[in-house]
Amino acid sequence: MQKVYLFFALCLLSSTYSLSQKKLDSVAISGYLDLYYAKDFRNPSVNSNSLFVSSNQYNKLSVNFAYLSLGFFKKDYYLQFTPAFGTYMDANYANESKGTRWIFESYVGKNMHGKKFKQLDAGIFSSPYTQETAISGQQLMYSRSLSAEYTPYYLSGLRANFKVSDKLSWSAYLVNGYQHLPSKKYLPAFGSLLHWTPKKLILNWSLYLGNEQTKLDKSKTWRLFNEVNVERSWGKLKFQSCGYLGLQVLDNKLTQWWQINSILAYDILPSFSVNARLEYFRDVSEIMINQFYDNHGFHFIGTSMGIKYKLNESFSIGSEAKLLHNKAGLNSVIGTLFLQAKF
Repeated sequence: MQKVYLFFALCLLSSTYSLSQKKLDSVAISGYLDLYYAKDFRNPSVNSNSLFVSSNQYNKLSVNFAYLSLGFFKKDYYLQFTPAFGTYMDANYANESKGTRWIFESYVGKNMHGKKFKQLDAGIFSSPYTQETAISGQQLMYSRSLSAEYTPYYLSGLRANFKVSDKLSWSAYLVNGYQHLPSKKYLPAFGSLLHWTPKKLILNWSLYLGNEQTKLDKSKTWRLFNEVNVERSWGKLKFQSCGYLGLQVLDNKLTQWWQINSILAYDILPSFSVNARLEYFRDVSEIMINQFYDNHGFHFIGTSMGIKYKLNESFSIGSEAKLLHNKAGLNSVIGTLFLQAKF
């Protein structure tokens, strides 16, 4: 996979570099800061939560996620580079090589101008899975559901974007496994996203198919992941829901995990909104989650409620309460205060 990725990346990068010897058409710079203070009121002495990678440090003011995004554009070519830091990066990139744990995005691309084929990218980019991303400011709620925390937030490899019709688009991925940077060697995996936008509705269907076997762990082989999420708005009311099923061959046996969650958000004022989430997650064989489990694996019900106030176009503040419970020892009430800033 590294050789395939490197070949396409060098081809695109060489084209971008040759054009950069001339004056760039444009440069785009943006930034983001996600600052939070969280506490588990059921377990007040606990200072971290390994169940999550987002906003997982307690009893102190912390940066969850901060980045500086740089975009360079010349004719049909572009380069996107986004270094980042924060507790999210520390947790989610812990298994990556030390020298790469600060890279949120780094890819080169080309606008193809085909009737259907629109863009080709090579590098590290955000994944298409679930309606939630690593950037809290893009979400209806501040925190993430477990569904997002246990699917890839990022992928590395190749991405091709196609426009099927005015309301239907498709993206195909050839990537280095289930959320791994190029410095780690995994067998090539396939990903897909079908994005459909009929009237007042957004529907996404994503897939992943890959072999998770490594030299150190030969127990896991083929993995198939199938996810659907939907979004609908009725004036001030917004609704999102996501469901997925994962299948994993483990020690030559087929195992599974699945989840479903729904979110409602209501704009009381243009600058003030309230939101709530209900979620259920089940992992019978502890494929994704190997804590707080019993003879029936990991399973839990979670609820979240929050408020958000938009100070201006750049700053938002808010708070959220998250309740997590199962019969295997998971019993948390997490309160969070947050500040989001973008420029």
